[in-house]
Amino acid sequence: MSSDLTILFLDFDGVLHAVGTPSEEQLVHLPRFEATLREYLAVRIVLSTSWQDAYSIRALRALFSEDIAARIVGGTRGADPNRDAPTRYGQIQRFLRHGGAPKARWLALDDAVHDFPDPCPQLVACDAKRGFDADAEKRLRTALAASPPLLATPV
Repeated sequence: MSSDLTILFLDFDGVLHAVGTPSEEQLVHLPRFEATLREYLAVRIVLSTSWQDAYSIRALRALFSEDIAARIVGGTRGADPNRDAPTRYGQIQRFLRHGGAPKARWLALDDAVHDFPDPCPQLVACDAKRGFDADAEKRLRTALAASPPLLATPV
């Protein structure tokens, strides 16, 4: 991957909708997320959601608008076939190492704060009860505009 790209690791539950949302109301924040990402063309998406356990990357990609779906480059579960990285942070680090991007600029949009070291400047945390609301959107925009870039951290 090009060094000018940012990899965004995206969770679904607690981000694209609040945790516990009925299935017919899931992905309610997807339009806000996609609108935000359309302003940052150098961002590629890696799915870091447990939905990968039930659906293929192809099926998950189909949930997104065509232009955003084209920017989904994989998922953390594919990089962790033995599930030997128990935390989201561990899965992300494994993806970066095995995906050929150990020094890539990356961010994680996730509600599982306990799965990341404290502090983790790459984490844009969402409140699990609200998901990707206006506050989370503002923090993601700030992180995407950050200079100097946030680089992968060693494990």
